Amino acid sequence: MFLISTILLAFALAVGTLAIYQVFVRDRDPVAVRLRDLRARALASRPNLDPDAPSPIAGLLATLGGFLPSGDSNEALQSGLVRAGIRDPKASLVFLGAKVVGAAVFGLGWIAVNFAMARPVGSIVLSGGIAAAVGFYLPTIWLYMKGSARQTAIQTALPDALDLLVVCVEAGLGLNAAIERVGREITLASPALSDELLVVGQEIRTGLTRSDALRRLARRTGVDDLYALTAMLIQADKLGTSIAQSLRAHAESMRTKRRQRAEQTARKAGIKLAFPLVFLIFPALLIVILGPAAIQLAQAIAAQNASH
Repeated sequence: MFLISTILLAFALAVGTLAIYQVFVRDRDPVAVRLRDLRARALASRPNLDPDAPSPIAGLLATLGGFLPSGDSNEALQSGLVRAGIRDPKASLVFLGAKVVGAAVFGLGWIAVNFAMARPVGSIVLSGGIAAAVGFYLPTIWLYMKGSARQTAIQTALPDALDLLVVCVEAGLGLNAAIERVGREITLASPALSDELLVVGQEIRTGLTRSDALRRLARRTGVDDLYALTAMLIQADKLGTSIAQSLRAHAESMRTKRRQRAEQTARKAGIKLAFPLVFLIFPALLIVILGPAAIQLAQAIAAQNASH
């Protein structure tokens, strides 16, 4: 049993390592991305090969994830992936496959370690099931944190993007062209917001109405400020009011909200510092200050008792 568990653990660790390399290293290397593009173009000229075929690791994870019942939660999973900035068609299957690999790595690893330590079989099985559950839900936690971080980045960069949008509109650009221009200009400041604005521009060019493209933008990101911006732009378009003036007023309100959020975060700092102060710093101070006095008092009491 120990040999089988060790073999399965080694296989799961190998698959997990290759998956981490695929996601965090290979896909972010510009040289590797350029080489893959050139290879895809070369394969496209061959009729018997598919240039869009997934990599072996992504295909393996997708195959593993395909066995999970994901029909009911498929829409929620797709929404979470898009909110985190992941739009690959195979992303949902790869995500589910990563959950399977995580469960196998954590579960089998914990079982192998406890079996090597000669723990009782009942506790090994129970703790292995808990470890497998932790490994199964770790990708979900990672996806939630990535989506939350992306939402925060978009919300923080939105007031500056609105200021730039006001400048573009007042300079004579149409709103559609201004959205694309702002998306290109803020690439370095906020890649997430730049990506979303460029997607809006592409959707408008493909025939989608501006109001529908803006609604899709708000639903994709899930940022409340973008919902408010979408409602304001649609209302200004319907009523025929000045887009530039409406954007300027909305940009000022966004800057005010950002300042208020910063002040609220600063006020919370005192409450967050209470726990380390009370449970970590104060006990150490009490030991340093009262420790010598307590030792001297104990020595004096012991000497008095010895004299009697």
